Amino acid sequence: MTPITITTVSPADEQVQSLIAKLDAFQIELYGRENCHLDSIEVLLKSGAHMLGAYSGSQLVGIGAVKIMGDYAEIKRMYVEESHRGMGIAENILSQLEAYAQEKGIMQLNLETGVYHTAAQQLYRKLGYYVVDHFGDYPITGLSVFYEKKL
Repeated sequence: MTPITITTVSPADEQVQSLIAKLDAFQIELYGRENCHLDSIEVLLKSGAHMLGAYSGSQLVGIGAVKIMGDYAEIKRMYVEESHRGMGIAENILSQLEAYAQEKGIMQLNLETGVYHTAAQQLYRKLGYYVVDHFGDYPITGLSVFYEKKL
């Protein structure tokens, strides 16, 4: 099996854009476009989001980003190709994003996921995230689950 390497990537990279498109399609199918909070590639670039990519050889198989939002950071765009799930890639990406936030002096991480993303919810709880009522400017629709973790 090819080892997985994780490195900084740009949202403008073609392989990153391909994974973002897969993530968008997955979320839109579950929740409808109007209920998805999808940071575009442009928003990720403008916000200075720190994005990581997991590579199996030269193939990008996972992504995740963190945006500094003042006194907290938000985890965005977590996605691992189905063929590579269950290998610890998401955990590794998330732990490196947490370390990046800590290096920047941020001691609180937040994230939003959907109510039907049960595998993601299990992962976040396993890694020390806990459900909170709300954060940021997300609308309350009943389709989101909000998480927080103190570092």
